[in-house]
This record gives sequence, C-alpha cells and structure tokens, in this order.
Amino acid sequence: MTPAEQELYDFINYAVDDIQDTFAKVFAASGQQYRPATLKVFAESVDTGCGPASSAVGPFYCPADSKAYIDMTFYRDLRDRFGAPGDFAQAYVLAHEYGHHIQNLLGTDDQVRRQVAGDKSLENPLSVRQELQADCYAGIWAHGTAKKQLIEAGDIEESIKAAQAIGDDRLQKMAGQRVNPETFTHGSSAQRARWFKRGFEAGRLDACDTFAARDL
Repeated sequence: MTPAEQELYDFINYAVDDIQDTFAKVFAASGQQYRPATLKVFAESVDTGCGPASSAVGPFYCPADSKAYIDMTFYRDLRDRFGAPGDFAQAYVLAHEYGHHIQNLLGTDDQVRRQVAGDKSLENPLSVRQELQADCYAGIWAHGTAKKQLIEAGDIEESIKAAQAIGDDRLQKMAGQRVNPETFTHGSSAQRARWFKRGFEAGRLDACDTFAARDL
C-alpha cells in the first residue's frame, strides 16, 4: 500500500467511526439501538453475502451480511471522472452506504423487496426513493458532524457536489444517452442534493421519509 493509499484508508476508517457514532446517537434519541455495520475495503473484486461483485459496481451495501463495500479506486473516479474531490465528498459516499444500513435495521429494505416482488413495475421508482432516503440519512451524519464543529468552510458544498455528480441524469448525459427519468434508479442530481440538504438541516430520521413524499 502506497503512503497515499494508507492515508486514504486511515481517513475511511476515521469517517466510518464518525458516521456510526452519529447514527448511534440519532437512534438513541428515538429510543432505538443502533447495530454497527462493518466496512470492507477491497480491490478489484470481492465475495459478499449478496454474491460476488467487482469494483465496476461502485460502493454498495449488502443487507444479507450487513456490510458496506468500497474499492478505493472509486474515490479516484469521484475526483477525476465526476469532478467531486475532497475529504467530505469521500465521507458522504460512505455515509450514503451506511444510510442503506439504517434502512436494513428499520426494515425499509425488506418492505421495498416485498413491494417489488408483488409489482415489478415499482422497482425503479422505489429504488429512487430508497436511494434518496440514503442521501437524506447521509445529510443527518453531516448535521451531527457540524454539531461537533468538525466542519470547515466548503465541506457541505463538497458533499452536495458529490451527490449531484452521481445523479442519474448527469450519468446518462456523460454516457452520451438521452436523459430518461423512467430509467432512474438513484434520482436526479437536483433530487440527490435536495434530500441530502433536508437531512443536514433537520438531523432527524423522520425528516427523511421519501416514501411518503408526493414530490421528490
């Protein structure tokens, strides 16, 4: 591991500890207990409780083994390909995946799976709501970080820029495709930024009910 890779690895571990500390406090405030999830850093490919995966899929969370996975090369892509550099952008990506862990703990993931099993046409729209909720939960982490006075000028903007950088509409444009909202699985750049900001401003789980929202 190069010195730069070691520095990034150490930062990732620091960020995950901070993310889980924040979510543990948020859960405790609502009378619930947070169960930590493990982050697995891998290179090229990895076996998971959800099956084998490669670095091409990007960061992801597996409900079957309650682990988040990331190949560190994704951060190079985030900086160089998507134009979203910075520590806070990197931490946002992790917080988003831990947002999926919260959905697993609260039973949201199971509910979505049952609905999709009953009606396959719901798969994409429910995926968008689930991903935007994870963005909102990432905003809750940023809210907690701000309360600890760990935020510097420009940090929130870094996270918002990262959220916008990986919006479905922008990714489709980058791929030379026509923007087609019906094929979205994560939400548009504007939607991802909006829900991150909602979580950041509220700092509460109940502010992130994307499934009840009429307008995302």
